[in-house]
Amino acid sequence: MAKRYPPLPLALISFCLFCGGVLPGRARADQPSPSAASVVPTAVNGKSAPDVVLLPPQSPLPTPPALAGETNEPLGERGQAARREAAEPSGESSVNVPSLNPTARDAIAPDPALATNAYLTAAAALAPATPAAPALPPPPAPLAQLDPSDDPLAQDPELGVIQVRSLLEDNDLGILRIRDQPQIPVATARPPAKIGFLSARLAIASSDNILLAVNDVGGLTGDIFLRPSVAFGVYPSLGPQTALIATADYGLQRYGAQSSLNYDDLRLRVGLRQGLTPRSYGQLIFTYQELYRPGGNRGRFFKNTALGLTLGRRDPITPRLALDTYYLIQFNGAQSTSSGTATDFSRLFQSAGGYLGYDVTPQIQAGISYQLNFIDYTAQDRYDTFQQVLGQVVYRITPNLRFNVYGGVSFGRSSEPRVRFNDTFFGAAIDATIPLF
Repeated sequence: MAKRYPPLPLALISFCLFCGGVLPGRARADQPSPSAASVVPTAVNGKSAPDVVLLPPQSPLPTPPALAGETNEPLGERGQAARREAAEPSGESSVNVPSLNPTARDAIAPDPALATNAYLTAAAALAPATPAAPALPPPPAPLAQLDPSDDPLAQDPELGVIQVRSLLEDNDLGILRIRDQPQIPVATARPPAKIGFLSARLAIASSDNILLAVNDVGGLTGDIFLRPSVAFGVYPSLGPQTALIATADYGLQRYGAQSSLNYDDLRLRVGLRQGLTPRSYGQLIFTYQELYRPGGNRGRFFKNTALGLTLGRRDPITPRLALDTYYLIQFNGAQSTSSGTATDFSRLFQSAGGYLGYDVTPQIQAGISYQLNFIDYTAQDRYDTFQQVLGQVVYRITPNLRFNVYGGVSFGRSSEPRVRFNDTFFGAAIDATIPLF
């Protein structure tokens, strides 16, 4: 006959035994089973991810490479094709052709998957979702984010936690990480280089011999002159080392004391510049020039057409010191009209020289040039030879604004008795360039 216990003490004893985990047929939740899956946190860049992944025993999840310390060095190349030209005897500077090889930097972008930590497990990314039954509560979380203690129905009283594996898992490697294919960035097109420029220049100079000849009293005529000018130039590229040159400039030559010598100057040029070697080039230029007397009459008193070939070269001596040399041969078909009488000044002009420039700072350059000229007149019995030495300092206020001061001497001789090349001159000029298109 079974002994009866009072109901209240029996209920208290049963509740204590249940809490202590010694009731038969129940397994402790914190007691690991030999067949239970290991819980391994996903590590990204050395930090534990918030999601927990169930993995087979002894199959640790591989850690993606760390981003720390990864650098992508820019690839690129640098190119510079600038030519420093010596000033002309009148103090004008030659037109500089823009660079044909612009700097370019191309950088390789990092792997987007690494940059955004876009790493997913096979179960989370590829396993289809379990449809929810109408009469049942919402389906459980995906396998990659499921914890055994979250769902007591997934435990068996005898076997413990039963692990469900996806068909996409590997027996030896466990859950494999996958990532999207890296998106290679499309190189953005660089804006095309400017080929059209508008420039303005204002020069003031003093010369001891503005006429390059003796005057009526047998002496030299000196004066100060002012020359404002404006120019428009187009330099389209025709190939990797070929450029078209087309310029039009208009200048006003105004003297201080000798105002009767004032004139306006119109000059048109078109030609080609071709790179020959990395340090040399060739240039073929056709020039049309007209000089007019200012005022209402606007009579043309000089016309010149010229075709010239220039060979130039640059030799760097040090990182700051460079030597530019050139040779020019040019034929000029020139006619002058005075008091209704025309005179033919056609001639063959040859010039050779060099310019030694030193970059004091990135904005300041000092240089000295030497020029030797031979002029053979074809319609007259005349031959000239003269030389010029010029020193200058150039200050680049901005990339498009430049100021320079210069001074020098010239000397030579001519078969014409009245011609004199002895001269001392100095001056200053400021010029600005505006890229248009």
